[in-house]
Amino acid sequence: MKQFIYIPVLAACLMVLSACSGSEVSPEENAGQQETATQQFTVVVESIGEFFTQASSRRPISSVDPEQSFDKLSLIIARYESPAEVVYMKNLDGWSDTHNQVSVPWSQGDSRGRKAVITLTGDECLEDDCDYLVYAIGYQSGTYGGYEAFAGVKPGDNFFRTETADVPEGGIAEEIFAGAEFFHVRNGKIYSVTSSDAEAEEGVVVLRRQVAGTFGYFTRVPATVAGEPVAAMQLVTTRKNRTVIFGGFRGVDDEENFRKENVINGMNPRTDYNAALAGSTVNDAFVVYRINLANWFPGNTANPALPLDQNGDGYLDDGDTNWQIDTDRYPEGSISLPAGTVFDDEFLVSVAMTEADIAAGLPTFQMQLLGMDGEVLKYWDVLLRDLGGEDMLAERTVVSLPDGNNGRAVVTVEDNPETEYCYSVVRNRLYTMGTKSQGQSYGEDEPIDLSQADELVLDSRHEWTAVNIIFF
Repeated sequence: MKQFIYIPVLAACLMVLSACSGSEVSPEENAGQQETATQQFTVVVESIGEFFTQASSRRPISSVDPEQSFDKLSLIIARYESPAEVVYMKNLDGWSDTHNQVSVPWSQGDSRGRKAVITLTGDECLEDDCDYLVYAIGYQSGTYGGYEAFAGVKPGDNFFRTETADVPEGGIAEEIFAGAEFFHVRNGKIYSVTSSDAEAEEGVVVLRRQVAGTFGYFTRVPATVAGEPVAAMQLVTTRKNRTVIFGGFRGVDDEENFRKENVINGMNPRTDYNAALAGSTVNDAFVVYRINLANWFPGNTANPALPLDQNGDGYLDDGDTNWQIDTDRYPEGSISLPAGTVFDDEFLVSVAMTEADIAAGLPTFQMQLLGMDGEVLKYWDVLLRDLGGEDMLAERTVVSLPDGNNGRAVVTVEDNPETEYCYSVVRNRLYTMGTKSQGQSYGEDEPIDLSQADELVLDSRHEWTAVNIIFF
């Protein structure tokens, strides 16, 4: 193995190829002009797996149908050696803007997403018989406190840091994608492995979401609990991280490191608690989302802060003709819901629950029904149901940056200590209460009936349940 500076960023997996071709110049138009060398590779952003979709503005996780929406994709290519010199950079603006055709729809087997073909010409072409690493990040401008991928990096610089993005104070996590791949150049073509034995001929770097997501979808919400009116319901979590690490997919000095599952790539634990677990006298949890029921069931003239159970049956559901979608949360046209339901969602930076958390009996998530003054009237510690199968939970992979961004990402595979109530939040995975399709025309929606819920179950949807296993 060559000596090099480890570049602990991103990961991708699919075998990759790249084509390099000479473009012939018309002798009639450009007599005597020499051929211009070109090389090509493809950037793919996968939607499949986490099953997110989003509106044009806030990008809510409004169903289990896979789509994507962001406007910026940045990539660099660096030499796979010491020093790791950056030889090429490119920024693609308007990635999801179909009018600009920056990217086009892509599919391969059961996978789908969007792609763009990058063409290197002339002096941009990579050198023959050399190894490279390509890194790419896709994101929405303005998110993560105005994060800019590879800020301050330019061709000729030595790339030695690990890219991270931070949720700002008072901000929220947003979808963000990243990926990486090895490139080897032989006979003018870019190949996907660091070996002259490469046989593939079409270069592809694949990006996947670096955050998790969750949504809750409910109906028949109790209007009162033990005679006390219910004003809101909220999901809280006991642990939150602030920083997303774009690394740990594939350790370039360990060929086994690109086959990792249950990856947790969050760091910098938050301490700005803004909620309390049931029975706690101090804030010891974080609000994931809060559903103000009066926004869904308005018309209570006696107290507009409370929902109106219009038919008086004790439940907020499709029997109440005053139901409406909360347009403050979901502007018109951004989501489709049947009458009588409530819904909310959030993206999450992944987090590892520790053995100390487990010993303390901490639940990862708790759903609460709240009274007028924010008191917890009823609660459920939320049980995890892993739709990927129990065998997927035997190990987990934790990515860390003990020496900061200019240090080396540490990838640790460990036995999974988690329980059904105390479990980690894993990147590129969707955690759902209820099933939500993009529309209701086929009766595919299954909101949770809270009038009959003795326990609440959070379904963990792996990307490899929809397609063949995609290795990190």
